[in-house]
Amino acid sequence: MLALITIACFSALSAAAGVKPVKNAIPDVARPLPLSDVRLTGGPLKHAQDMDRDYLLKLEPDRMLAYFRIRAGLKEKAAGYGGWDGGGKNLTGHILGHYLSAISMMWQNTGDVRFKERADYIIKELKEVQTANGDGFLGALEGGKERFAEVAQGDIRSGGFDLNGLWSPFYVLHKLYAGLRDCYRLTGNAAALQLEIKFAAWAEGIVSKLDEGQMQGMLNTEFGGMNEVCADLYADTGDKRWLNLSYRFEHHAVLDPLKHHEDKLAGLHGNTQVPKLMGSLARFAYTGDPGDGLAAGYFWDRVAYHHSYATGGHGQDEYFGEGDKLSDRVDGRTAESCNVYNMLKMTRKMFALRPDVHYAEFHERALFNHILASMDPEDGRTCYMVPVGRGVQHEYSDMMGCFTCCVGSGMESHALHALGIYYETGDKIWINIYAPSAADWKTTGVKLVMDTDFPAGETARLKLNMQSPKELTLALRRPAWAGDGFAVKINGETVKDPPKPGAFVELKRTWKNGDVVELVLAKSLRLEPLADNPRRVAIMWGPLVLAGDLGPEGGFDPWKPGAIPVFVGAERPVADWLKPVAGKPECFKTEGVGKNRDIDFVPFYRLHRRVYGIYWDVFTPQEWEKKEAEYKAERERLRKLELATVGFAQPGEMQPE
Repeated sequence: MLALITIACFSALSAAAGVKPVKNAIPDVARPLPLSDVRLTGGPLKHAQDMDRDYLLKLEPDRMLAYFRIRAGLKEKAAGYGGWDGGGKNLTGHILGHYLSAISMMWQNTGDVRFKERADYIIKELKEVQTANGDGFLGALEGGKERFAEVAQGDIRSGGFDLNGLWSPFYVLHKLYAGLRDCYRLTGNAAALQLEIKFAAWAEGIVSKLDEGQMQGMLNTEFGGMNEVCADLYADTGDKRWLNLSYRFEHHAVLDPLKHHEDKLAGLHGNTQVPKLMGSLARFAYTGDPGDGLAAGYFWDRVAYHHSYATGGHGQDEYFGEGDKLSDRVDGRTAESCNVYNMLKMTRKMFALRPDVHYAEFHERALFNHILASMDPEDGRTCYMVPVGRGVQHEYSDMMGCFTCCVGSGMESHALHALGIYYETGDKIWINIYAPSAADWKTTGVKLVMDTDFPAGETARLKLNMQSPKELTLALRRPAWAGDGFAVKINGETVKDPPKPGAFVELKRTWKNGDVVELVLAKSLRLEPLADNPRRVAIMWGPLVLAGDLGPEGGFDPWKPGAIPVFVGAERPVADWLKPVAGKPECFKTEGVGKNRDIDFVPFYRLHRRVYGIYWDVFTPQEWEKKEAEYKAERERLRKLELATVGFAQPGEMQPE
């Protein structure tokens, strides 16, 4: 899916690798400018990218390779990492796959040769491992080859995250398949493709003797995006055996209802499903299979608009609930970061296939809220969960010790911030995300420089540099939230009658060197209620979710009266009771509506190491008079339940069980 290098370069790379990539049946209408042609130049996205870059350079490839060497009968060159990537029955080996993808992306992002050198080194080491294994296998799971041999003979014991005693083994292997793919596509390492081909042939051998019933039984265990990487391998090589292998990883229990536009996601593990639909979307582009297109499109729409919170995240305790019924699902452990990372990958591809502003709107929402909020800007810790409830806090990770799935996807996520800012086709370019950046629009010979104080501020300035005048179309997004105060100027002259909010301002003209487009992106306050409870709301400031600061982490008592206030301000404009704080940009404070106390608010991405609230209950004075006793009784019930709870396990979750 991440076709990020130019067509000419990819053609040369394919020729060198001795393969013939396929021509997409459904070509991109809008192609994202590749990471190599876009540079972030400032702002919080650049800061997150820099923190990720530094983290990736601290990690040691030999430690991530340790268990691969041990399983192949080779001596490790350094002690392996622990946590989920440690020995035993964890997710051993998944981090190396994430890492290989991330450093390949960061090489494109920065041109820093150290990332290319690391990628080449890892491929060299993996080649030695694959040769030692002798059968194409590349894995680090203890007992992995033995358990897969059982599966190949039809001995399948599958349940939730367990396959024959292994924790989601195809999910783990998928990360390395994806890393090899990204290394080939983004760094030009042809050996990575050859490793991937041999590795895919091994997987083909495992499933080749299974009948459809056995295969579907196996697919009840999380398997990541195996359908996606097989489809991508078909695209990269032109060999239909990999397309056929992709269809073997078609999980009918999940995908068939989606093809018929039936939302049966309730009760399903969130990040188990998103990669499956990424695979459907990739395969739709390669083959034009209408079933794949129907499933992927419907899934994206349902998740983005009917299962997601204001931040762009979704899921409680990692699971989907019923669509449009989120009021009772905002508290607790919500919004896993892996899910949002994968939804954004889908979103970028959806826009490429059909450049609809709604995809860009979701991209902006999830990027500036969940994704930015998932990294502590001071030390670069990333989060497993980024909760959206009341009296919650970030789930920060031990970046050198735990190595959860979200540490892995976080490596990639913060290496992709420049992807999807600009899309182009012919003489037209779309500007979807306003972030300080510079872009080389090579097909036209135009260089773009965007200066902006967004998302904190409200202005953006785009300058065009070129050798000679050119007739081009610039499509600049007028966000759905940008109402009164929005303005566009070309060289100081106001553009009259821009389109309504939630559309692209298309500026077609003959542009010359030094031309400047200026935008005013005026943000205003609004409440965003839940579909099933209009009195439970998030507070938005333009595209930004505002978080209420409830105090420092540690020692917070959510059951103390007034700890989590309600706001008695319903049916009044939010700007009447949430006021900017003088001398503190981006800061707001409630005035007289918070029961027991007023609350300070800031954009969510800025609030770290604090207990906070995203969703709030709001009432009119009359409603609160009737609801107060009921509300207190419910809080007391929950307090007693909390005191009586000695442990909690989500059924089907392998970690706590």
